[in-house]
Amino acid sequence: MNQYSRIKIKEIIKDNDSVRTLVLDEKIDYKPGQFVMLWIPGIGEKPFSLSSENTITLRKVGELTTHIFTASPEYIYVRGPYGNFFPEKDGTAIGGGCGIAPLYGLLHRKNSPIKKFVLACKTRDDLLFLDRIKEKCKETVAVTDDGSYGTKGRVTDIEIPKAENYFICGPEKMMKAVADKLVNEGAKPENIYLSMERYMKCAVGICGNCSFSGYRVCADGPVFSYDKIKDLPHFAAFHRTKTGELVKL
Repeated sequence: MNQYSRIKIKEIIKDNDSVRTLVLDEKIDYKPGQFVMLWIPGIGEKPFSLSSENTITLRKVGELTTHIFTASPEYIYVRGPYGNFFPEKDGTAIGGGCGIAPLYGLLHRKNSPIKKFVLACKTRDDLLFLDRIKEKCKETVAVTDDGSYGTKGRVTDIEIPKAENYFICGPEKMMKAVADKLVNEGAKPENIYLSMERYMKCAVGICGNCSFSGYRVCADGPVFSYDKIKDLPHFAAFHRTKTGELVKL
């Protein structure tokens, strides 16, 4: 899907006060980890990961998402999917905050190899798709900052279910802390996969706005193995604004 498609929104699900899931009237042929560009004429365009082949889960953070929350549009324009994706391997998924959403898509693969899932959030209300994940995974572990569900603390405080491969998505500093913990416990950096987030405009590697220490997140990612990015100067230290300015995280 390389041009815009006008897609009807069947339903907008309120996941919590700051997160909504758009249920689309069409299925998008994608692989978990890929993203699409969502456009509303007159409002703007932004990249979003898919949480399944016909759902996009988004957090209210700017003009576009605020419009969706308040106006409940009937249609959206979508182009993509773009980028690479999580490899089809056995492993443990580790999601922080809205990073749970793209990892949830792994569970929709036929004969999904993901049997262990770790969810880390501030409170119980932030644990996206918790009940559905528990139905699909043999082992589900939850940790919340305030202790309102699961273990109280941070994801680095708990024992992460062992696996040969790990798939991580969430705040960048959290991902680095988790990856470092896994490496210290014996995991191979090349078997740890992280989904990076940057401000994307073109989504096809032309504009350079998502430049990340020489990589283009839209075209070279958004999924990277940890061995490729762990020593990059921008990783968990800097990001770019919508104008391309490099600022500290």
